[in-house]
Amino acid sequence: MSKNNKESAELTLAERIEGTLNSFLAKNKMILIIVAAVLVVALIALGIVTSVNQKNLQAQFDQVDKLESSYAELQILGSEDATYQAKYDELLAGLQDLAGKGKKYPSLKAEYLLGMVAFEKEEHQKALDSFISVYNKASDMYLGSLSLTNAAVSAEELGNDSLALEYYTKVIDEFGMSAAEAPKALFAQARLQEKSGNTELAKATFQQLADAFPTSEFAKLATNRLALL
Repeated sequence: MSKNNKESAELTLAERIEGTLNSFLAKNKMILIIVAAVLVVALIALGIVTSVNQKNLQAQFDQVDKLESSYAELQILGSEDATYQAKYDELLAGLQDLAGKGKKYPSLKAEYLLGMVAFEKEEHQKALDSFISVYNKASDMYLGSLSLTNAAVSAEELGNDSLALEYYTKVIDEFGMSAAEAPKALFAQARLQEKSGNTELAKATFQQLADAFPTSEFAKLATNRLALL
């Protein structure tokens, strides 16, 4: 085929494709208009929903900030103050309301604060339940390791040393030495190992703590403990 004939054939094919497309568009014009309209409406609705969700989430962040401030003020106030009970009831209601609104950070922080309030009231089982709930939902956040550590402390307060040791060990196994609670978890782990009579394992854990966090206060305590074992 000559060059001119080849170009003519390609042009003819392009024209045929264009003609087919124009015919399809002409036959289905109304359907395409309806589909386009539906898509536009869907995009507008999605934009509205996204905007509302963002506003709601921001409102929750503002709410948890206020609740955290109220929690701090309540600790300074003290239970002997005449206004304490009313402020406590208001804080508890606010935390419970926000904690039930999902799995985003504000709700998880509210549930964590519920655990702290319960712990301070010596309601250790309630505190344990709150901390474990937060840990299960926030294992990829700093709240995960913090809640697991506090769950271990709550378990100790309940006299359940084996569960406490399990949780302290999980802090290290799941969050590693980079977790802010790692020194505390290692020290508690060694302390409970020693308490259970596993002296050699306790020594190894105390030494691990001293080596990994030489400037930590827990490392100093571990070094002192090693000298006595």
